[in-house]
Amino acid sequence: MKKTALLLSMALSLWGCVTVSRDYRLGAAAEMDHQYEMAIRYYEKAVAEYPTDAVYRLALVRAKSAASLFHLQNARTLAAQGKKKEALAEYAFALLYDPSNRTLVAEMNALQAPPPKPENPPEELLEPPVKLKSTGEKLNVVFRSPVSVRSILDTLGRMAGVTFIYDERFRDASLALDLTGKDLEQAIGYLCIASKNFYRIVDEKTVIIAPDDFTTRQKYELLAVKTIYLSNVSAQDVQNPLSQMIRIQARNPTITVDKTLNSITIRDTPQGIALAEKLLRSWDKSPGEVVIAVEIMEVDRNLLRNLGIDFSNTTLSVELNPNISPGSASGWINLSGLKLGSLSSYEMATPQAVLDFLEGDANTKLIAQPRIRGLSGEDMKYLVGQKVPIPTSTFTPIMAGGTNAQPIVSYNLQDVGIELDLKPRLHLEKEVTIDVDIKISSLAGTGYANIPILNNREIKNTIRLKDGETNLLAGLLSNEERKSVSGISGLKDIPILGSLFSTTQTTIDQTDVVLTLTPYIIRSLSLTSEDSKPIWVDPSSATGVAAAAQGGVEGGAAGQGVLPPQAPPAQPEQPGADALFLSPASFEIPRNSDFRVNVELATAKEVGNMSLTVGFDPQNLKLKEVIEGGITRQLGDQAKFLNVSNDTSCTLGFSAASLGRGFKGQGILAVLVFTAANPGETAVSIGSYTALGVNGQPVVLETGEAKILVR
Repeated sequence: MKKTALLLSMALSLWGCVTVSRDYRLGAAAEMDHQYEMAIRYYEKAVAEYPTDAVYRLALVRAKSAASLFHLQNARTLAAQGKKKEALAEYAFALLYDPSNRTLVAEMNALQAPPPKPENPPEELLEPPVKLKSTGEKLNVVFRSPVSVRSILDTLGRMAGVTFIYDERFRDASLALDLTGKDLEQAIGYLCIASKNFYRIVDEKTVIIAPDDFTTRQKYELLAVKTIYLSNVSAQDVQNPLSQMIRIQARNPTITVDKTLNSITIRDTPQGIALAEKLLRSWDKSPGEVVIAVEIMEVDRNLLRNLGIDFSNTTLSVELNPNISPGSASGWINLSGLKLGSLSSYEMATPQAVLDFLEGDANTKLIAQPRIRGLSGEDMKYLVGQKVPIPTSTFTPIMAGGTNAQPIVSYNLQDVGIELDLKPRLHLEKEVTIDVDIKISSLAGTGYANIPILNNREIKNTIRLKDGETNLLAGLLSNEERKSVSGISGLKDIPILGSLFSTTQTTIDQTDVVLTLTPYIIRSLSLTSEDSKPIWVDPSSATGVAAAAQGGVEGGAAGQGVLPPQAPPAQPEQPGADALFLSPASFEIPRNSDFRVNVELATAKEVGNMSLTVGFDPQNLKLKEVIEGGITRQLGDQAKFLNVSNDTSCTLGFSAASLGRGFKGQGILAVLVFTAANPGETAVSIGSYTALGVNGQPVVLETGEAKILVR
């Protein structure tokens, strides 16, 4: 008796281990029907019964996540309809199932008590290392008749105890202006803008005033170095766009990237660094995040029906049986007793008929409900199934020089199952565009040499859905019907009676695929009011940044209240997309001073090699040195740089080391160092040029010149 009880208890224990919990099965069915609360209750019972089973715990977590998304979408819909009380109740349910979701807490708090509109924090400006020390009192000075700028500055210097030092090329002008209510540094900025000068603070009581041009700024202007750390975008990806945005014709800032720290270090003027910070702050946004709920159901039905009389098992045959004993042990018989005309010497086998009235019906249902979370603009991939080996035969020669006669069989592993490739893209209108590529494959049997036959269903589309909107793809129905008739030839074709001498086999295969996609926005792109404001850039300024946007940075002040003596001269046009130009385009230089002119190439096409001639007047300018630019260094160590110069011209050029490679973009070909010999107006111009693309086609470029005034 005890032995029987022990065996019975062991059997019950083993039966409990191999079976699936009833609560788990009920929970899975409820989850398929989107009854998430009921599914959670069943899963909790299953976990309580089997606390060490990881499958039950994962199912409970999955159901809670789906329930939280369901109530979150309901809450957002109710909040949009103005039903605040009902929306708060849905938020509470969503937070109950996902208490660690900070986005839920923020949305619920915002609905309960909308937060006050945050004030824009004061913009952090780069402060110069030395500040001008004055009394801090506002000025009360009015110049109603034109007075020279130098006299005005000297007057202000005596009032504030500040010494002004003037560069030898200082530009003086006569102005009439009202400085009432301005402090000392604002007044200096206004005067410098009106007279085309800029200032540099040397110490607390000393200021240098110099002409606002490229050469003088290189001599006096203060540069800064700052490292900016990025959080969301790659520093390497934004390096080139940032360089193009803050680079101006007179200056090319230095930008380096640290991949490890994902940071950018910039060496430029304080105004240029401030502009770079604004651009990087507008680019470094956290991407949106979305959860895509996918439901796939594939139903396969196979119907097989055999009706009729099957004669295929045997055949009608006649054989000779002489019924004579063999004459020897070897099996030979004596033909003298053979009677060919007698029916007793023959045997006949008649066919057997089998009555078929069999019918089979098989149904297969495949259901998948994955939920995939990913970032906007990134690929999301989901694959579940198996890998099936597919043989591939190739033929190679048995020995060297022979024909391809030896077969070599290799196997390629083919994915069979459900494969999802999704790429979401979030919009500011709370909508999601999804690039959908869904492949559903299954084994359909085997063909020749037992090679597997695969059934494929593929959907490729691009759709745009609202948050929580469901898209249904259905109607992918495949219906295949095959009918074959076999029986006695001639007799099976007799109308009505032919069914007595034949059998009919009917096979019907039906496949239907239903697919639903539902996106849920978890985190949208965070934009502020500052992101919609423009950043002003002044092309006429040597710093490249608008004075009105510099706000407190050294040398930047708006020209309010200033009466300029005359309209400023027209600025040279910026080079086009394909251009060969000189920079700076115009400036002044004192006699016997050295200055530099950059020969720059900007092209949207790849230039494999080119040559050009730069001409100048030897009476005013002397070519002192030619420095190789960065274009040839970008083309590699084997690239050739051409430099042939004389007293009146200079021939420059480059050639790529390999065919099919050239320079594309904007860069400096060479830097020409001149000495100003005699006073007067002169120009450095580009004469003839030849530019060829990587395929040998000519490249057309716009050319320019640099105007120089030697004083």
